[in-house]
Amino acid sequence: MEDLRVFAFKQDNTKSKSNDDDYSWWEYGRSFAVADGVSRTCKDGYQGEDCSSYPAAAVFCHEVIPALMTSKSLCEPFALANAGIERLNRELHGITPETVDYLHNDYLSCVGVAGKLSKGHPHKFEYGYIGDCGILVYDDAQLYPKFLSENPIGILEQFREGWGFRDKDEREILWRRKLRNRPNEPFMTYGALTGELSALEYVKTGSIELKFGDIVILFSDGMYPFIFDVSFRAEIMLLLRGAYGLEDHVKNRRMKAYLNTATCSLRLQGVKNLDDDRTFIAFTLGDRFG
Repeated sequence: MEDLRVFAFKQDNTKSKSNDDDYSWWEYGRSFAVADGVSRTCKDGYQGEDCSSYPAAAVFCHEVIPALMTSKSLCEPFALANAGIERLNRELHGITPETVDYLHNDYLSCVGVAGKLSKGHPHKFEYGYIGDCGILVYDDAQLYPKFLSENPIGILEQFREGWGFRDKDEREILWRRKLRNRPNEPFMTYGALTGELSALEYVKTGSIELKFGDIVILFSDGMYPFIFDVSFRAEIMLLLRGAYGLEDHVKNRRMKAYLNTATCSLRLQGVKNLDDDRTFIAFTLGDRFG
């Protein structure tokens, strides 16, 4: 009998702003989603709920999970989520192509990753993602990576940081107006679900053949500093195997303790992005769990 083990985790940032991440999964449908609301600019500089994009991340998870069960294409759930975010902006916040200013009245938006174990082929994981939410698949025995999704935003951010902007507002307007959801530009751009149809040009889809015991992690970008550390992959493997007990509170306490230790170690190594929201769903499928 196949046994699906899942561990979902969410931890707040240390930036004194709201947590913009969300996640959802449905065991019966073997469907999973993680979303990261894109930070907005507040007029007074306070990063509270008024300038949070968490509602966009919540819309993504709400729309994508049921759509994964009925859609033939992985693009369709992302299109439904994008349409939901368009309604969120227009109906609740009055943000439209005519009113958006890409600064204090920018779109609520998110990036996200979603996928499902396909029917009739339980070892095939079909996925889609946009932005810097990602997927890692690795072998449970040697902990070797088998697949890691691309991170185009991470590369483009390095160019942005090296541009030398002195004015923060100018930097944000360029990032959002000129580079976001502009697939026809002759230079590198990126995508985020804002409700604009052009965002869907950036959705990447594919499938991964899994074997029993392979571990799949869907994550927000706050987890990037940790996924390359073999100790993190080992910790996830042990949590999914139930080495520290099967109760959720035990798993969460153990993961928080691990991340606290790992953060201190990585900070000493000069690793950045250690203060962001941290959200992931990890799962493994097997027939021999003990």
